[in-house]
Amino acid sequence: MDGDIIFRNADPSEDDELARIMYNAFLPIWNHNWFQCLTTPLDVIPSTTTPLTHLQARRLAFYRSWFTLVRAHLGAVTIAYTPPATHSTSSSSTSNPQPFTTSPSNSIAAVVLLLPPHARPSWFEPLIAWRSGLLPALLGLGLRGMWRVLVTFEGNVERMIYEGLKAQKVAGGDQRNLVMCNGCVRNPEWEGKVPARRLLNWAVEQWWERERLAGKSRTPVWLDTSVDEGVRAYQEIGFQVLGECAVDTGADVNGIKLGHGATQEAKEKARKRSRQWVMLRMPAEEGQG
Repeated sequence: MDGDIIFRNADPSEDDELARIMYNAFLPIWNHNWFQCLTTPLDVIPSTTTPLTHLQARRLAFYRSWFTLVRAHLGAVTIAYTPPATHSTSSSSTSNPQPFTTSPSNSIAAVVLLLPPHARPSWFEPLIAWRSGLLPALLGLGLRGMWRVLVTFEGNVERMIYEGLKAQKVAGGDQRNLVMCNGCVRNPEWEGKVPARRLLNWAVEQWWERERLAGKSRTPVWLDTSVDEGVRAYQEIGFQVLGECAVDTGADVNGIKLGHGATQEAKEKARKRSRQWVMLRMPAEEGQG
């Protein structure tokens, strides 16, 4: 299924389905489960009409708020998908030229969100955070979950991105001057290979092309990730590691709370898995593409 992938901007009517895809993609990722203080794993959500448990609904609302926030700040919500047979002649490196039609979920390969400079979620803008659904979703995590997100995890991200940018003399050390990748996932229901990094590369290149056409300088792009597989994938499309740190979670490799009888081996595996990275992609020098 890799031969006929189309990259395009997603329609707002697709956001509920894309949030569900994001939910399922992040189910095994340690920090997402750790934020929610889970003692047992959550189940997959097979469709947007599936009845949800309380915990599933909270997690899904968290991801759904990302899409609202990105659109409110005029960012980019992009997807990679396999088009219907009537569109099979479209180029895999450009957006779909045909009129918009909602893609079946199993034909959506990947989702990428980009936030423009000065648009990263700020807790000093409570009205925007509330209207997007982000603040209610965070409150739903409880005090311990909010501490893990805002103080521990985001605190590490803020420190690493600041130190990394200062060391490289980029953007005055201020990540608010950069484009942020706020989400990059592969649909676990999709059967193709490595579409997420291809979509991210396309989305970044499209962003830079719009800046060029507007007579602006191309803006560096940064992201954070919590899986080493992500680090390797992003390095393949030009991102470099700015910082890395470990997180003491008291949870297993998937972020589920360890029981009192947990073995030393399980604790050691979790310690090696529970890490954070921040990464940066600089535009190529003018004349180098």
